[in-house]
Amino acid sequence: MIKFILFILFISIITLIFIIYTEYSVGGILIRSNSLGKNVFNFKSLFNFMIHPLYNKFLWNLKTLDINYPFIILISIFIYKFDFSVLNFL
Repeated sequence: MIKFILFILFISIITLIFIIYTEYSVGGILIRSNSLGKNVFNFKSLFNFMIHPLYNKFLWNLKTLDINYPFIILISIFIYKFDFSVLNFL
């Protein structure tokens, strides 16, 4: 049970870092101006951006892999599993 909680915490931290990095590098994904000119959180836009590579090839090139959420999650899970398997081996 502890391993599962650590895994969920790891994925949550990776997701938070991804959201911050994406907002910094791309901009206007999570924080957008509404019709009144106020900055508001737009979680629907963020969610759509995160799942966009699952049905469109636009973000599957070398220049945009850093803002490709499925790719980042897959690489992170691979590193997480590999790291713990090496530690268990020792």
